[in-house]
Order: sequence, then structure tokens, then C-alpha cells
Amino acid sequence: MCDPRKRVSYKLGWLAGILAAGLLAATAAADEKKSRLPKSPPADNVKITPEAWKTGPKTPATPREIDQLLKTLLAKDNISPAPLTTDEQFIRRATLDLTGHLPVPADVDEFTADKDPQKRAKLIDRLLDSDEYARHWARYWRDVMLSKATAQQIFLRAPRTIGLEAWLFDQFKANKHWGEIAREIITATGTLSLQDPADSGAAGFLAAHFGPDAANERAADTARVFLGMQIQCAQCHDHPFDVWKRNQFHEMAAFYSRTRERRFGMGQQAGITITAANAGEHQMPSLEDPKKSTRVDPRFLLGGAIPQDQPDPARRKALADFVTSRDNYWFAAAYVNRIWGELMGQAFYQPVDDMGPQKDAFLPELLVRLALSFKAGNYDMKALFRQVMNSETYQHQIRLGESTGQHMHFAASYPTRLRADALWESLVNVLGTFKDPPRQQGGRQGQLGAAAMAFFRGLGTTEGQFKREFGFDPSTKPDEVEGSIPQALLLMNHPMVNDKIKAKDTNLLSRILKSYPDDKDALRILYLRTLARKPTDREMEKCNNYLAKVGNRAEAYEDLLWALINSTEFQTKR
Repeated sequence: MCDPRKRVSYKLGWLAGILAAGLLAATAAADEKKSRLPKSPPADNVKITPEAWKTGPKTPATPREIDQLLKTLLAKDNISPAPLTTDEQFIRRATLDLTGHLPVPADVDEFTADKDPQKRAKLIDRLLDSDEYARHWARYWRDVMLSKATAQQIFLRAPRTIGLEAWLFDQFKANKHWGEIAREIITATGTLSLQDPADSGAAGFLAAHFGPDAANERAADTARVFLGMQIQCAQCHDHPFDVWKRNQFHEMAAFYSRTRERRFGMGQQAGITITAANAGEHQMPSLEDPKKSTRVDPRFLLGGAIPQDQPDPARRKALADFVTSRDNYWFAAAYVNRIWGELMGQAFYQPVDDMGPQKDAFLPELLVRLALSFKAGNYDMKALFRQVMNSETYQHQIRLGESTGQHMHFAASYPTRLRADALWESLVNVLGTFKDPPRQQGGRQGQLGAAAMAFFRGLGTTEGQFKREFGFDPSTKPDEVEGSIPQALLLMNHPMVNDKIKAKDTNLLSRILKSYPDDKDALRILYLRTLARKPTDREMEKCNNYLAKVGNRAEAYEDLLWALINSTEFQTKR
């Protein structure tokens, strides 16, 4: 195999030509051009009125109902849905969506050969019942809930990050409903320690903020995560783009005025305690004189208050009751909007955490129906996944607009970059486990428990470097998540990645070349392992030409594997 630096210099041009020509992409360039949606006006920029939530059906929606409603809405704009995914496309998309993993070649072959008309529904059920589903979505919500954390000291990050993810995993594994999870998080108390970070993990959300502004920051995060609303702009002045007034923000923050956080200990004994204070009221600073302030009592965003001088548990219970109330349509809508955006690539409101009475929504009739359905099912998350993923709407192929970020009106899936966890798992699935050189342990790290040790080791490993570089806020609009030069270099020229690509020892490529002397079979397995599909005839021809051109089978396959993991297709959900 050529030196990696030489590969980048003299082979990158040829291989990049393959990628640019679409010969190592899911869709040929000519077909992709035909598939673009015609130019069309935005979807009416409709604001959802309170009355809209009261008039829709109060029963769970069916996949067929979702499809029929969308077809009716698209017909108004003269837009035809994209064709349905192939079996290969579907198994890759569904597996990545629900587990963050690529399907293995045997699963792809078995799925495509299966003649059962219910095989897609059965695949969805099997994935939803897996530990990988619970782990993938625990990581997703961990990142959502901690994306605005202000307490960034390492001994604060470790217990809350590990603890919150572990607790969320248990909730998703047990199929706890979203209302139950939100309630436990908002009312959480207890201790998160490095010795046993999974204990009291629900408190990790509140432990993201410390100090005099903690109540304000928790109020903003509660509205953002559970109601899909950005109210923090109203902390200092009335919200310029929505209905929220400054006093409403501080009335929301007052629910946390008696919630206290405390860091304690060092080393193995380090941790965070979330508890209640016996007294304390929220103060709204005066705009005229920062030294002066006014007491503000708890009051709900949509109206209504609780008795004054309530203790912390009563305040946060009342807040949890309000947030998860069946009369609070924003709670159901916020979850549906976010999950729909993750599954379809685009949401009804974008960004997904910037909803509100004065914000415009794409095809709001569909959002209202899905939110009412989610509420009717008592916020059953797996039921929502089944309703959406069994619909033809979810199973449409990807399409591109005339410009970056053009909304597809859900007539097609919008390709999105894989999250860092999923991209790393895909890389490991293809290349195998990365083993970093052993590092000397000692000092504080030597005193930590197993979970905390894993956290700290991750900071300095290839995995840690990779996830930091490829990480992004899950609430970001998909078209605003851009690649970077350091990201490209990590995949193109990282020493450990290039070493794993080499056909040596018993790694993936070595096994493929030994097991499949016929290049037709070897290329098929290579594509199935990296892209979860077989190569097209044009790709097969181009790859065979390259094999003949190089004249060294191992070196040529190394280059082809390198090209595949650097392709847009490998790094996106399509």
C-alpha cells in the first residue's frame, strides 16, 4: 500500500473523480438531477392557532392516514412524492435511525431476499426492541439536554454525562413514555458521583447549570427541550419574535428558585448533589438599576399560577404537571417535531427547538395530527416511531432541492450528516475496533470508578478526538451542519485510520481478499460492509478498471476502501 501522504497527493485526484462522478454514490448524478423537486413556494408559513389543536382527531394515527394527509397537502402545491426506497436503502436508513449502526452484510442479504410483505414493519419492531435502540437514543437526548450546559468543569461534566445517558438508556429500554421521563427529569433530586454516576442520573439535566444564573438557565432549557421553545431572549427584554414577555421568562425561572446544586469532593469522591432549599425567591433585575430587583413568583407560560411560598418539590412538581399536561399541546408537538425532523431530515419547525405561537410551520396540519396522535397514545415513543416509519412518507427516497436548505415538503427524505456517535460506530463496523497505545494512569484518574475511567480515557483517544471533531448540536438545522477540513483529514489521512485500512493480519480487508478471490464477490462484500448495498454496474466497471490500472490487488482494494469511507454516502443518512 502506498504511503498515506502519497495517496493524498497522486491518487486522491483519481479517486476523488470517482466520488465526484457519483460512481461511488447512492444515485448517479444524472438520476439525481432528474429527482430534484421543482421550485415551489414555501409551505404557506402558517402559524398554528390554539383552536387548531382542539379540532383534530383525538385517536392514534395510522401510517396510511399520515400518507393520505400528506398527499392531500402536496397536491395543493402540485408536488409529487419521490419513489419509495429500495430494500437496501430502507434497511440502512431504518437501522441507522433506530440504532445508530450500519446493518451487516448478512442482514442486508437476508432482508432483500425476504418475500414477506410485512418485513419492513418486522424490522422496525426488532430494532425498537434492541439495546442498540435504547443506547442510540439515550446518547441523542443526552446531547440535546446538555448542549447548552454552562458548568463545564471536567469533574462536573463526567458524572452528569455518564449518569444522564445511563438513566436514559434504562428508561428507553423499559419503554417509559416521554411524559414520565420529562416529569422525572424536572423533579429530579439526588447525587451524581464519579464513583457511581448512574445513580440519580435523571438529575444530570439540572446539573448542567451552576451558580446565580442556574434558575434562569434551567428555565430556558426546560422550555427548549420539552416545549421546543426558545424563551431565553425574554430574560432581558420582551421576546422580539414571539409573544413571550420578560416577566413571563422570570415567572418560569421562579419554579427553580429553591433548587440548589452543590459540587463536592475530589477524585473518586467527586460529585454533584441536586437538592431543595428551605427558602429563596426569584428576583428579576431592574432594567433601570441593576442593583435593584423585584420578587417574581412562579407562573406558567400559558397562564395560571401556584400558591406563593411553595417548597421546591411542590414547585417543580407543578412545573412538571404543566409541561406534561394533556392540555399543553406544545409538549406533544415539540417531541413530534424533533423526532420527525430526525427521521425525515427536515422538521415542521426549523430549528427544531424554535417553535412558538408566532413562529411559522411547514405543513402544520400534519404536525397537529401527529401531535394529537402522540398525546392520544399517552406519549408512547415507540408507537410514534412505528406510525411514522411504517408510512410511505418515511420510506420515500432522498431528493435535493434547487438550492441548499430548500424544504422538501416531506415529499422526499432530506439527506443529513450522521451524528458523531453513529459515524464512529459505522467506522468501527467497517474497520474494526481502534486500539490506542496504552497510557500511563495515575493521579486523580487512578482513583476513579470504571465508568468515569472510560469517560476520561475517551478524552484522549482516537474515539474521543473523532467524536469531538464530528460532534454538533442535535438541534441544528441539517443544512447548517457543515463539514470541516479537520474532519476531512481525520478520515482521509489519520494514521490509525490508514493503518486499519491496510490489508494485513486478520482485519476486514484481509479477510475479504482471502475469502473472495473473485473480484466480483469481493467488491460486493466491500460495498455491503461500508454502504450496506451492492455496487451498481457502473461502479463495478469503474472499480475493475482501477484494479487493472493499479496491478496490485491489495493496494487497489485499500484505495477503494479508503474512497468509500470518505464518500458522502458513508457519512450521511439517505
